[in-house]
Amino acid sequence: MFKESVKSFGNLLLGIAIFIFLIFISYLIFVGSLKASEVLLPLFAKVSVILFLLNIFVFLPLAISRKIRPMAATAIFISSYIFGATLWMEGFLLTLAIWGIGAIIIGFLIVGIGVVPIAILATLIKGLWPHFIELVLLTILTFSCRLGALKLLEGDRIT
Repeated sequence: MFKESVKSFGNLLLGIAIFIFLIFISYLIFVGSLKASEVLLPLFAKVSVILFLLNIFVFLPLAISRKIRPMAATAIFISSYIFGATLWMEGFLLTLAIWGIGAIIIGFLIVGIGVVPIAILATLIKGLWPHFIELVLLTILTFSCRLGALKLLEGDRIT
């Protein structure tokens, strides 16, 4: 009986240690995301504008040529990830600023990307129209570039 009690107590301590470890890791992820977003968002916003212009005026016209199309499609596809990272960082910071850490936790529980729809909803409800429009346009831009690049590459395949 004493042996079982010690074993149960050991399992309880292990469970508590695992729980504390998970909270610590979650805290590190939150702080890391916050610091990275605060530092990198201004840079990513500028790079996103440049990439948007490059996509419109360089990569899309280059995609007309069959020989250069795979390279142009790859550039557009890669730029979609920059747009997506910009979108995520902005969504993270807006969610935190508008609805706080509880909304961030819910956003992280939705596969980590939930901060973006939560930010869109928060800006819509609060009437922060410039931020709302920017989030929606970045979402459209991210997925249209990704899907468009895949379609460009798909059109190049011989069936």
